[in-house]
Amino acid sequence: MGRNATFSHGGKTVTKDEKEMWRINIKNDADKVCSIYGAAAADGIFARYDSTCFDDLSPSYYEEVFGYLELMINDN
Repeated sequence: MGRNATFSHGGKTVTKDEKEMWRINIKNDADKVCSIYGAAAADGIFARYDSTCFDDLSPSYYEEVFGYLELMINDN
């Protein structure tokens, strides 16, 4: 796929570059949440959106999941 390839799921379309940016940010934050609260806390956030990790998360939820992870990190 080219650099400008798009992915669509759940009504949201993101480019390959946008998806990679979200992947990096969400995975980094999920790792931080795991180190602070344990894996079950991060898993719980993904489970709210019927996913187990970034790879099966709908692009329409990237912003929400990132926001919840950020809240947990900044709440500590």
